[in-house]
Amino acid sequence: MAEFTIRPYQVRDFEPVVSLWNRCLKRDPISKESFQVKVLADENFSEQGAFVAEVDGKVVGFLLAIFRKVPLTGVGLQEDTGWITIFFVDSEHRRRKIGTALFDSAENYLKANGRRKVVVSSYVPNYFIPGVDVDAYPEAHEFLQKRGYETVFDQYGMSVDLLDFEPISEYYTILENLLKDGVIVDYFEPKFTHKLLTFLETEFPGDWADVIRGRIRKGVDPRDIVIAKRGDEVVGYCQVDGERFGPFGVHSSLRGKGVGTALITKAMLQAKSKGTRHLWLAWTGAVDFYSQKAGFKVIRTNRIMRKQLEG
Repeated sequence: MAEFTIRPYQVRDFEPVVSLWNRCLKRDPISKESFQVKVLADENFSEQGAFVAEVDGKVVGFLLAIFRKVPLTGVGLQEDTGWITIFFVDSEHRRRKIGTALFDSAENYLKANGRRKVVVSSYVPNYFIPGVDVDAYPEAHEFLQKRGYETVFDQYGMSVDLLDFEPISEYYTILENLLKDGVIVDYFEPKFTHKLLTFLETEFPGDWADVIRGRIRKGVDPRDIVIAKRGDEVVGYCQVDGERFGPFGVHSSLRGKGVGTALITKAMLQAKSKGTRHLWLAWTGAVDFYSQKAGFKVIRTNRIMRKQLEG
């Protein structure tokens, strides 16, 4: 069989990589537009960390390794960490050590840039799969285990059908009790923009605030965002974007008081009133909460994995 070559990504790889991605990752296809935005336009992207496997001039594999060159708000550069955010090999060319060569190249690249550990793959903002889907891609999971990657934790994709959705019985009692404590759950209003962003940056450092900024800049229906407010302060938030639900979060001082239940229920009722039939969320560890309070069901198990880099 022909020898393979591992090399950095080039402009001419754009369409072949997207095409191969969609053949290999049936559950996680990507459009050319999304590849442009989430890969090429990522501020941490480097051609030297995007590895292409080639046989006789044909692209047969791809791996994207990332480390932060630009700090993430509230998180910084995470100087010791790198991420492998996506990898795949054409089914006709597997078991030829191409995956091994791609990972050798990626791990050496990350080590050369001072990273001491590599994670597959909780990188934000531009993750594609929050870990390895152990049901859809068992070969990838087995490969990582053999390569010394250990499970950090599992995250779950969940979904809910809104056709027969109704709030749990205590929903309205929760709203009344929260009101007595001065907490009001309502739709977002533009005047709360800076308070919402402050809440997110303080309680949930990372990319959540940037997600909201992006939606506001594009123009968002305020009723697609639900907030909990106490006086002039925002103390909770969740959102719906089309059929995608979340994220949502509650101020640390108010957790366990029903604020989360009130937020997600109001958001789901609004989505249903707009004719949305189905909602899904990409990843969460709070399976019991979502299933008991809102009827979500697990549809994917994603395993976040990590390896210490030697040398």
